[in-house]
Amino acid sequence: MDSENRRMNNRDGSGLGMGKKGMCAVMKKKLWRSGRAAAGIFACAGVMFLTACGAGDGAGERIQTAESAADGGQQDGNTNTEAGENTALIETPEKLQQAQIRHYYSGILSQVMAAWRLPDMELGVGTSADDTLDAEEMAKNCFAVADVDQDGREELLVKWTTTTTAGSLEAVYDYNPETGELKNEFCAYPMLTYYDNGVIKAGWSHNQVPPAEFWPCTFYQYDPEENSYVEIGSLRAWDDIGEEWDFPTERDVDGDGTVYEIVKAGEEYSDYQSGYEGFRFNQAEVDEWLNGFMEGVEEISPVYDPMQYESFADFTPTYLKMLAEKAGRERSDTAADLGLLILEEAHFLDAAQTFLSEKYGVAMEHPDPDFEEWTVGSKDGKELFTFEALNAGHIGYKGEKIEDVTIFGIYPGISVDGAWEKLQAYGFYASPYAEAENCLITGEGFGNISIWFSAEDGVVTDIAVGPYCAFAG
Repeated sequence: MDSENRRMNNRDGSGLGMGKKGMCAVMKKKLWRSGRAAAGIFACAGVMFLTACGAGDGAGERIQTAESAADGGQQDGNTNTEAGENTALIETPEKLQQAQIRHYYSGILSQVMAAWRLPDMELGVGTSADDTLDAEEMAKNCFAVADVDQDGREELLVKWTTTTTAGSLEAVYDYNPETGELKNEFCAYPMLTYYDNGVIKAGWSHNQVPPAEFWPCTFYQYDPEENSYVEIGSLRAWDDIGEEWDFPTERDVDGDGTVYEIVKAGEEYSDYQSGYEGFRFNQAEVDEWLNGFMEGVEEISPVYDPMQYESFADFTPTYLKMLAEKAGRERSDTAADLGLLILEEAHFLDAAQTFLSEKYGVAMEHPDPDFEEWTVGSKDGKELFTFEALNAGHIGYKGEKIEDVTIFGIYPGISVDGAWEKLQAYGFYASPYAEAENCLITGEGFGNISIWFSAEDGVVTDIAVGPYCAFAG
């Protein structure tokens, strides 16, 4: 794979917003003394590694994203998978694709929480320009993952209400891992009802005149050809409330005190000047119209979770662990893979140092008394490993391979092409924010991982890896 292809091989999440550049120059100078590895990994990520990262309008708008990192079939199931069950999962194409989709949605939710924006629109905050959202306010917003369009693939529903009425919305996103495309299927005021025939009933934000107890709404039908919703028509009512409004009694054929207006897609609403002449339908006519697309349908009730990290914290780890399990079947040296510790251990730096010391006799020391967060691991007088314990931390591996120790299957001395092949099996793809070559990430949301390596003559020399989030810093 040539370098240009590596730059363009953004296999997941490139449609979301960029991260913030972070680490100060003095920190870079301390890392690996020469600063090569540290400068590389920060140029790769373009952000600070923060503990918060964990171990990015209008219906039918198309959002281009990168190609998918793994193939799979259709999926089903509930939104939340319990953390800790991943090792017991029997990986199938269906489960892997479902996990990949949720992993992608985790990036969108991370962007919502950190940057107050969706992939294709800014989100309003509060009711004035200087309003902000704390965690409690953010959690009043919510999301769901469910197959509401009934196409066999889960959609992400984002309901945003901590703003003005005009800024409140519910958006339906669909991510296709086979094409790498994210699609905004639908977006409207958050008063939506979903049905199992692919219909949405969207309540209006305001009950327009004439007055009625029935709340006006518009119906939409999912179009699989366009992978979005198209308007069917709208329904509103006029109640006889007395002399204040000149109710058209002559149109109220059934005498129930209500007449309706049915406005099909493309038609105009009647208004005061016309005497609201469109309000000429009675209940039987309304029922007949509704039965044309609603007869026998059942309501879908998505389970909404509060907009907080705990609600989707397992999405990315589940996917990455499934990929690791799949990649591990082709390896016999996973027991000495330091990268896997990031997936498995909350305190992966301590676990890596203990493992290297006890099994391989690597000596750990703090070479700079003013920088206790920096640890160097040496063997036979050679500095081979580094550990930076600030923020979320990272591990470095340089110079030469020590026995069977690897980081996601790669090590100093492996070919560049071999390193890319190994890393892609674990879900890594080229970082869209890289300022240097050979910078890869597993995704943009909370709980992802970034890795960088340098090379000479097509052979890897230095490696640095750590938790990553594009929206932190």
